[in-house]
Amino acid sequence: MDHFLTNYYKLLSSLSLAMDFSFHGLLRHHQRVALMALQIGKLYGLSQQQMETLFTAAILHDAGSSTWEEKGQIFKFDVISSANHCIKGYELFNGHLLFNSIADVILSHHDRWDGKNNISGLQRQEIPIESRIIHLADRVDVLIRDNLYILQQANPICQIINQQSGKLFDPLLVEAFTDLSKRECFWLDLHSEFITDILQHHCPLASKKLGLSEVIAIAETMAKVIDFKSPFTMKHSRGVAKTSNLLGKLAGLDEDECSILTVAGLLHDLGKLGIPDAILNKPGKLTDYEFRIIKRHTYYTYHILHMVNGFEQINHYASCHHETLNGTGYPFKLDRSDLKLGARIVAVADIFTALTEDRPYRPAMDKKLVINILRKQARIGAIDPDLTSLLLDHYEEAIYNQNIN
Repeated sequence: MDHFLTNYYKLLSSLSLAMDFSFHGLLRHHQRVALMALQIGKLYGLSQQQMETLFTAAILHDAGSSTWEEKGQIFKFDVISSANHCIKGYELFNGHLLFNSIADVILSHHDRWDGKNNISGLQRQEIPIESRIIHLADRVDVLIRDNLYILQQANPICQIINQQSGKLFDPLLVEAFTDLSKRECFWLDLHSEFITDILQHHCPLASKKLGLSEVIAIAETMAKVIDFKSPFTMKHSRGVAKTSNLLGKLAGLDEDECSILTVAGLLHDLGKLGIPDAILNKPGKLTDYEFRIIKRHTYYTYHILHMVNGFEQINHYASCHHETLNGTGYPFKLDRSDLKLGARIVAVADIFTALTEDRPYRPAMDKKLVINILRKQARIGAIDPDLTSLLLDHYEEAIYNQNIN
């Protein structure tokens, strides 16, 4: 398999949805910003290439913000400092195989039109047009209240935006937004149950052939976003990916299958973006209630990846990493008859990586303890005994593999 033919919109939209969890639930912030941005960009007269860049940047614009606390800050209209997540987003995409073109856009997506305190040092027309549009759409969205009828909010929001014309926002873009705001459908779409389909209609590109290397590059970016969320899991996703790939090779799988295992390993904890920071970062033992909250992360991973055409195999491998051969895992209570080899590999790799990596509250466990824990898990029917033995037979190679860049 040299490429995936996947719906580019659904792929990016699903990943952005994972980033939209917050204290207040699932916000669909990225979708709403992208929808507004595309309409403003079209009215402004952007080229096809600019529209594609605008969509990609808008649907991923807050990738540098993973913690719920940080999201709470940038969802305030008069946010004082937004530099951190802009810089982290820039670093995520700068030099990226697929997303390099949006790095500067992301860096400047909170730049003020008048240039005051902009981290980029740019002002007015020097700021990328895509950044200016995203900034405007983003600030409109944070003004919207879900508990009020959307058409009742239109005029007050327009007043606030117009007051900032020439200060926060490009005056010509404010004019374009004002024209759009006169259409009831513009506002109704933002609160619509059908926003996913509406946004797809406006998306400037849909299906796109992605090579395995490009899919891996996207997955590596999302793994960084996942691992940004908690210092306890820093580099965990990449460790699971490397161990899964190695174990796949040891099990005799071909190169493409091992690459798919890499993607699954990188994305296996995608659903943790929907788990409260306080639970993920708790240094001590979780309560029963907190552990039940943790259990939903694999459920979220499944449904986010289920949205992406062509990711069925990746989804099974990634979302089943806490299922067990004896049927006592979660969230689907699958057993050995349901779990394919790739899912079994990621499950073993996940436990091995967690035990052998440093965490802020404990160093990596010593080899003897790791072996005892894994063998016990295999003995009680939780993980595959043959794969466990195969990995333990190559223990040092697996550790070395985790630590190389």
